[in-house]
Amino acid sequence: MKICVFDTETTSLDKPFCYNVGYVVIDTEDWSTLCARSYVVEQVWHNLPLFQSAYYAEKRPQYVAAMRARTTIMDKFGYICRQMSKDFRNFEVEIAFAFNSSFDEKVFNFNCDWYKCNNPFDTVPIKDIRGFVHHFIVNDEYKKYCDDNSYYTESGNYSTTAETVFRFLFNDDFVEAHTALNDAEIEAQILKQCVVYGANLKEEYKAFRSVEREEEKTLHIKTAEQVDYYFDYRKIRINKGKTEITLR
Repeated sequence: MKICVFDTETTSLDKPFCYNVGYVVIDTEDWSTLCARSYVVEQVWHNLPLFQSAYYAEKRPQYVAAMRARTTIMDKFGYICRQMSKDFRNFEVEIAFAFNSSFDEKVFNFNCDWYKCNNPFDTVPIKDIRGFVHHFIVNDEYKKYCDDNSYYTESGNYSTTAETVFRFLFNDDFVEAHTALNDAEIEAQILKQCVVYGANLKEEYKAFRSVEREEEKTLHIKTAEQVDYYFDYRKIRINKGKTEITLR
């Protein structure tokens, strides 16, 4: 079947004005790329204070170079959505995929509402590549790779970003570009590898909030009678005022 893998770059998380859209249309029979497009959103590009509020605003010269080379096109968000819808129809795209798709879906919902344009994903379902990753790539070998390289989240769990997963699968030295088309292309490779490992693109695989990492720690409790207790534990959770401890 034909699928789309897409990515967005935005100015913020709360009001995600989109300044870069990239996507590839792929034939899953041989994983050939039928279409690849990269856009800079005109309305945000020309609003310099808004663009400069983006986390990756320093990449502006890269977009200038890409537009001069005609590998990226600048256009209004509404036109970009119309072109996506046209590509979806022409290539008969059945499903769209994105890494952490809930955010990218939010981006299109927000911007389509803001600019009063039709959402190309109104008729094309979106699936989260992270769900495929969590079910088909994250295993003991992956966790050991993260442990060996200290690839953890801020909360100390295992990292499952596209960059970390791509490093594990293909290239230890890979650095994510954080431009929409480049990211969509590497995320398509990750999705393909999930299929190699047995994933069915038509199935729904739930993405976990995080992949927990167990750490050995010691819990120290001092009673009112000044008695000290020490417990070695692997997990501790605090939920609704209750503390749950898993002892070794």
